[in-house]
Amino acid sequence: MLSVSKGFTQKLTLQSPTDSTQAVNGKSGKLTLKPDSISPTVIDTSFNLLLQAEAAKDSTKNDSLKLSNPQKKGTQLEGEITYHARDSIRFGVEDKKVYLFGEAQINYLDIELKAAYIEIDQETKEVYAEGVIDSTGKQIGKPQFKSGDQQFSANRMRYNFETEKGKILDVITQEGEGNIRGEQVKKTDDGSYYIKDGGYTTCDAEEPHYMIKAKKLKVIPNDKVVSGPAFLMFEGVYTPLVIPFGWFPTKKGRKSGIIFPTYGESPTQGFFFQNFGYYFNLGDKIDLEATGDIYTRGSYAVRLASNYKKRYKFNGRIELSHNSLRNSRKEFPDYSVQNNFFVRWKHQQDPKARPSTSFSADVNFGTAKNFSNGLISSAQDYLTNTFRSSIAFSKRWIGKPYTLNINFSHSQNTNTNQVDVTLPQLAFSVQRFYPFKRKNQIGSQRWYEKIGITYNLNARNQVQAVDSTFLSYGTLNQMRNGIQQAISTSTNIKAFKYFTINPSVNYNERWFFQRLDKRWNNELQQVDADTTYGFYTNRDVSMNVTMATTVYGLVQFKKGWIKGIRHMLNPSVGFRYMPKLDKNEVGYYGVNGTVATYNHHDLSLFGKAPTVNTGALNYNINNTLEMKVRSKKDTITGFKKIKLLEQFRIGGNYNFFADSLNLSDINISGATSILQKFNIRFNINLTPYAQDTNLRKINKWLVNETGQLTRLTNATVAIAFNLNGKSRNTDYQSTAGTEEELAQINANKNLFVDFNIPWNLAVSYNFVVNNLTKNADQRYTQTLQFNGDVNLTPKWKIGFNSGYDFKAKDLSYTSLSIYRDLHCWEFSMTWVPFGQQQQWSFDLKVKSSILQDLKLSRKKNAFDF
Repeated sequence: MLSVSKGFTQKLTLQSPTDSTQAVNGKSGKLTLKPDSISPTVIDTSFNLLLQAEAAKDSTKNDSLKLSNPQKKGTQLEGEITYHARDSIRFGVEDKKVYLFGEAQINYLDIELKAAYIEIDQETKEVYAEGVIDSTGKQIGKPQFKSGDQQFSANRMRYNFETEKGKILDVITQEGEGNIRGEQVKKTDDGSYYIKDGGYTTCDAEEPHYMIKAKKLKVIPNDKVVSGPAFLMFEGVYTPLVIPFGWFPTKKGRKSGIIFPTYGESPTQGFFFQNFGYYFNLGDKIDLEATGDIYTRGSYAVRLASNYKKRYKFNGRIELSHNSLRNSRKEFPDYSVQNNFFVRWKHQQDPKARPSTSFSADVNFGTAKNFSNGLISSAQDYLTNTFRSSIAFSKRWIGKPYTLNINFSHSQNTNTNQVDVTLPQLAFSVQRFYPFKRKNQIGSQRWYEKIGITYNLNARNQVQAVDSTFLSYGTLNQMRNGIQQAISTSTNIKAFKYFTINPSVNYNERWFFQRLDKRWNNELQQVDADTTYGFYTNRDVSMNVTMATTVYGLVQFKKGWIKGIRHMLNPSVGFRYMPKLDKNEVGYYGVNGTVATYNHHDLSLFGKAPTVNTGALNYNINNTLEMKVRSKKDTITGFKKIKLLEQFRIGGNYNFFADSLNLSDINISGATSILQKFNIRFNINLTPYAQDTNLRKINKWLVNETGQLTRLTNATVAIAFNLNGKSRNTDYQSTAGTEEELAQINANKNLFVDFNIPWNLAVSYNFVVNNLTKNADQRYTQTLQFNGDVNLTPKWKIGFNSGYDFKAKDLSYTSLSIYRDLHCWEFSMTWVPFGQQQQWSFDLKVKSSILQDLKLSRKKNAFDF
């Protein structure tokens, strides 16, 4: 027996002899050791010399050595066996075995075996591995076997490299998203495993929390796991839940199959099956999911959903749904049937597919009551009162200043049932170009070389109607369409070193195809309005000049935490002139034949030509305030900037050509952020004019009437803040998964629970004042919304979402959620305690998608209360 020092690594070539005798002189049947990195001295004392010493003991045959226990004829193995041990390696000459002790490892082709103790038999080409018991009585170094994608651990195992068969005791092997455990396992040459007294589970704990236990199992790698009769076991305890056989697919990727439903009973709809259907795997680029709900009292729902993706080209999802809700029974007078439908389509083009063009779609439309009275709806869908759709195509010419955008848009208000559709909207633009700029510039730039020209064309077709009559013939007569072209010429001039002057000339040309005509009808004593179709035009031209500068104020501190405070003031003053190019019609066009005015171009989508001269002097003052403080986190400069006031703006204008009310409202707006947590925005409009009893401005100074300089017409204040605990994982992005998994999480955030943030609170408050209405209830509007969640423990999370209705003096839509991470299981509960959407639901289910139908679900929907 020869013992080799710690950490020794060698390559062992095993050969099947073709003759009944073996020798060590380099002929067939030779056992060869190929050291990787040992000195010649070690080689001289290696296994070959030990064999020669054994041969020398036989004085009658000193030229060769016949090895005992000759093998039958066989074939040579396909590769070398590389072995390594941390403690020691021993070679047995008589039994032709190699013994590896301490973190032993063997590699052969794609096979890898690790264990505390490994024994290699050169005669039989078998390997035996087992763990050992340490000083505390705990078994360590259990065999870890890996072959291709297959890997498992066991207490003991035996494997034959030539036949590729093996026997394993107390095995744990990974198959897809689950793992299989068994007391005895046999591996056949086709790669299949036969397991006795085993079970299947998706729990990765050393002692699994649950298991589907079976007497016999067969594993076909990367295909399926099949079992006989099986019981569901929790914490080692058998339950009465039994299945006649088990079939667990382990193929990677998507697979077609039945989607098992959630069952239950509704007080108003009867017994039901929800989300029952079939999933069709139509290939790597597209799939289809067909599901539905059925209730014993007649209500039903049907849904189709399809995902499609072409790598580096585009991806998207289409959803079609229809539901029919039956209330009460046919024999009762309150019986009603409500049919709803909804369509969703999301499409996104990969930016790398066509850099110069893009196409995207986000479509959401259907019946107004689909989510308010539908069978199944989420809180987000229920709270949404406006559905919007957009389909957009854009094209830009590389190396040219041209851009083309074609859009379709849709807006639907579920409260008023108003539907607005724009189909299509075309925009063509030419970016700013400088026609007078020299190709080969010599010397400084001349003033006329800074003159730039832009061009924009906008064409639109638009219709407005209620959803019930939207598809009727009368809706076509309400379509409005038109074309607008705009040319702008501008430049900038430096003046007096610190000022910038920006003159510009703008021209707008409008084409439209409907004209409004009104006349008084003496017979009916009313005003008749007619729409005349044809080709009509109007236009306007304006000239503007603005002068602006920037003034800085700086206060520096030599000591303390604050290094300095900087105030930046951006004042500007300008003049705008727009001549009169049209006039209004004056006549008996008002209510009850009163004198009123109207314009033939009131139906134009892009406005009408000015009917009065405008010459306005405008002013604008913008302020920002920053502070620089010392920062230990910034290792480069040692400082960081904090914005005390992001914006504070005062603006307005004075129209010299107006016959009254020359001074416009004074607009004051601002925004700031405190500690990057609290965001405050406000907008205030003040007028210097008095008002009559109808709250209309009159041409009298307020200071002469009441002594006040201005009065408030309207104002808006918005306050929002988001507070959260410190993240437990600073490198969340790297541990969240692949880029595709991160995209899925961001697209479906409500389906994922993040324990990385211990607590979170978001609050938003809006206050609106409108002094232009006589209705006191509409003069002030307040809304308050708050939501958040908190981790009670590393496995418990409670979430909430609510608000306060200041008019009703009560809470608005409120929901509570509870989530418990049960390692391989999860528990979730949602409760809406009051309101029109009062409901509750809870789910107890396995986390793994392979056993997604192993769950317990109970719910009570809004129409059941």
